[in-house]
Amino acid sequence: MKDSFVRRFAYEVLANVKFIKYGIKNPKSLKCKNMLSPLTGRFWNYQYQVVCGIESDKYLSEPYFYNKLEAKVNDFGLNDFLDHKGYISNILNSHTVLSIANCIAGTIYDSNNDVIGFNDLVSFIEKSSPNSEFVIKRSIGTGGGNSVEIGVGSHIIPFLTTYFNAKYDFVIQPVITQHDDLAIFNPSSVNTVRVMTFSYNGNVYPISTVLRMGNGGRIDNSAAGGISIGIDNTGKLRDFAIDHDFKKYYQHPATAIKFSDGYAIPYFNELLDLVKDKHKFLKSHGLVSWDLTVDNDGKMSIIEYNIGWGEINFHQANNGPIFENHIEYIKSINK
Repeated sequence: MKDSFVRRFAYEVLANVKFIKYGIKNPKSLKCKNMLSPLTGRFWNYQYQVVCGIESDKYLSEPYFYNKLEAKVNDFGLNDFLDHKGYISNILNSHTVLSIANCIAGTIYDSNNDVIGFNDLVSFIEKSSPNSEFVIKRSIGTGGGNSVEIGVGSHIIPFLTTYFNAKYDFVIQPVITQHDDLAIFNPSSVNTVRVMTFSYNGNVYPISTVLRMGNGGRIDNSAAGGISIGIDNTGKLRDFAIDHDFKKYYQHPATAIKFSDGYAIPYFNELLDLVKDKHKFLKSHGLVSWDLTVDNDGKMSIIEYNIGWGEINFHQANNGPIFENHIEYIKSINK
């Protein structure tokens, strides 16, 4: 999403009106307390508590998160560059997904950063193995899985043609291999580990981690029909997952895997160490949300990161009041 004061103000008004109506329909929410948003925050508190079962007055309402935290600690003037998927490998230096093609300002670069023609790229894809799959996505504006397509070459080429003719920036990447313990939940999608890191006073803290899973489709994003499940600080999955509307699932709706059977994220601590280190490359941004995966050999890949409108709802609905240990700092930047 594009960022502006007007957009954020309008969002806050509309979101709070929606949740005041929610509070009227759910009078028990009026008894909730919220430390940072005493008036409207109680309604967000109530919804998070109903889902995850953890009572607290230290939840952040979604408007507070976006307008009083994210907007204070992230320099949105840099977002157009830092969010551009064609520059991620340059910014992070390692552990990113190889781009077969990177189109910027109408010029296409190959994996060696050499310029190639449009017809040469199409020919390369056409000559690839019939079973080879690719991901094509616009370099800006793919939130919620928008403008992302996955498939074999014959499926990708029409989107390549459309994006190139429309003068969009885009990247094409191979579909990466994920660890068996991640693929098991929904084999048709890359099921990503989403980690939110919070940096201040020279320290980087992993605030919350969830596993995002596809639900029979190719994309794991909840806005595209996927589900998410909380991960505790040892890497173990919680007992239930949720969808975009906070409906709870105790087993995966597509594969019937029971989440209470003790599943854990492979290489969990290594993934946390990776994003703590990489956050130092984004010094202008205090909040970063990372989408990660790892394969059977322990090779870790950062698929992308989010530095604006980074999503808090599925974190708190899955994991509870994720900022409770950082409330004093948050209060200090809002005096």
